[in-house]
Amino acid sequence: MREELMSVLIDRGTITARIDEIVRGAEHVSIDHDRVNDLARRMAERLLGADRHATPTLLTPDQGPMVNDRDTLQFYLMRRSQSFTIWRWTDAAQHGVEAWDCHVNGELYTGERAVSACIMRAIDDGLPLLDADFLETITREQLADVYRDEVTGEVTYQMLDHRLEKLHEIGRVLNRFYDGHMVNLMERADGRMFREDGNGSVQRIAADFPKSYGDEPFVKLAITVVHQLHNRLDAGLPTTEEFARLVRIDDPENSLGPADYYIPLFLTRWGVFRLSEEMTAMLRERRPIAMDSAMEREFRAATVAVFDEVQRRSGVVLAELDHEFWYHSAFRCRPCHPGASEEDVPCPIRDDCTAFQRRPALMELGWPLVYTPYY
Repeated sequence: MREELMSVLIDRGTITARIDEIVRGAEHVSIDHDRVNDLARRMAERLLGADRHATPTLLTPDQGPMVNDRDTLQFYLMRRSQSFTIWRWTDAAQHGVEAWDCHVNGELYTGERAVSACIMRAIDDGLPLLDADFLETITREQLADVYRDEVTGEVTYQMLDHRLEKLHEIGRVLNRFYDGHMVNLMERADGRMFREDGNGSVQRIAADFPKSYGDEPFVKLAITVVHQLHNRLDAGLPTTEEFARLVRIDDPENSLGPADYYIPLFLTRWGVFRLSEEMTAMLRERRPIAMDSAMEREFRAATVAVFDEVQRRSGVVLAELDHEFWYHSAFRCRPCHPGASEEDVPCPIRDDCTAFQRRPALMELGWPLVYTPYY
């Protein structure tokens, strides 16, 4: 019999109520619903039509497993715990900031791709990062080697101690409550993110791994794990029957958009977010926003609310919107600049981008900078 974890379980209704309360009382971020409607129309055209799979999936051998099986479940629980604060200062005095990058196997990777490349390098070199016993005891030195730049020899990935704590937690909880493997959590979820008995995949990931995935009410990384596993079903990879059964989503109506720092960059430039003068200055000057401050909770709640509204208006499932919004933010908005050509930064919706077409001052704003272990 599985010993129960002493955790306060979340449900989708409670999340919605908390998000709505934050959005209604927001002082720094408001939503332009006309622009949300424009965005929903463009997403429907892209994701319900011929271009549905036009956005790259980033599924290559240097980024993750090239098969869908039970160890892929374990990989994503471990891997997504490391997806936070993926940026660094270039000159703190002048508020210079850039996406974190790292040389791995002769190539320079940036952002999430750099994190994945480092982890896959370690796995290929024999580090047992899918073994719960190892995760529970991995040392700081071993983790530093995972993220070491092979050209400079330096480790510049921020908050390394938090990353270590997360891996220890994952190994400990898997061993104590799930016989060492994520497959047993997904078996109990049986295709649902939220369940009345509390065993939904998102519920359990957020509640059982609070250091790694807690983050209530946003549960960003827990949602990301479930969405990304589900989206792999459309990637044309060899897939076991067990994997397909466990990563299905039988309650898509309970999904929610991930509240991170890249997607608000996209929503601001598209003209969906209207920001206060104070927040505009923070983004322009690249000043950090305090974790759990009103400003941080407002831009995160507004992000979730926009996802919900775009999903309702477009008919596109949130798991697909999740990937599209994130890819657009990271690989189109981040490198874009005034006057960028289609060759410089290919973008299928630039023709109606508020920042690029009508308000170039918005191009001066960076993404929200928050020292956080959750995104």
